[in-house]
Amino acid sequence: MQLLIGFDVGGTHIKHGVMDENGQELTTDEYDTPDDKETFKQKWKAVVEDYRKEYDIVGIGVSFPGHINHHTGEAAKAGALEYLDGENLCALFGELTDLPVTAENDANCAALGERWRGAGKDYENFVCITIGTGIGGGIVMDGDLYRGSHYRAGEFGVLPVGNNGECMHEVASTRGLMKACSRALRLSEDEMPHGEELFKRMESDVHLREAIEEWAHFLSRGVYSVISMFDPQVVLIGGGISEQEKIYLLLDKYLQRFEEWEALKVPILPCELGNQAGRLGAVWLARQKQARSA
Repeated sequence: MQLLIGFDVGGTHIKHGVMDENGQELTTDEYDTPDDKETFKQKWKAVVEDYRKEYDIVGIGVSFPGHINHHTGEAAKAGALEYLDGENLCALFGELTDLPVTAENDANCAALGERWRGAGKDYENFVCITIGTGIGGGIVMDGDLYRGSHYRAGEFGVLPVGNNGECMHEVASTRGLMKACSRALRLSEDEMPHGEELFKRMESDVHLREAIEEWAHFLSRGVYSVISMFDPQVVLIGGGISEQEKIYLLLDKYLQRFEEWEALKVPILPCELGNQAGRLGAVWLARQKQARSA
């Protein structure tokens, strides 16, 4: 059975693990994201070498932030890892290992992971919207990724959804939610309760409820826009906040106010794989590359 390494590179942590060709994870770990290029390379290489001492690895898949040309490996933007902006990831990883390496945008990898083993496995056409400090997404059409002509498809966070044209990143992300709730509760962001507690407290706090409802209204505008553009079979919501059931009730409430919603309506479901989705998607791509070269 073939074994592959999956990396999920984030701005704070880099998660990694060994998976078999069916997506079963044999082992997993993580380390803090380095602050410079050389340390990034050293730590990444050390992880790969350690795994190869114990496992017969045939390929590596890397889920990576930013705008990535999947074919050439060029990262025009590398998200929070600004020291890798403009880097050719294929060349970079090629200096560190003789194994074949595939790199892809993290939101695209998450969508592919859900397509392979998660909430998207029964759909050929779906959109995955990831809600975190910003908002991103992946688009699966006819069972494969739609990347766009500049490899930037799925940048849903730039959609203007606020009352004054503010983008989704600003007013419909978890960061936007926390800022709105902070104002409603008159607490600093450090004093704010966690997400689950916020949704419980909204039942008894009218100001908090208004803030959360407005946030949900902004999010519904973005979701409606995405559905109208891509006509998917289903929309998957990712990120930690996707586990809050009240979000889906609020989305339904506001989506029903759009004139064409009954004609456009599709299920809106939470992603199933959590933090593992990106690694799974990266490994799936690495597995495909391995199969083509065999």
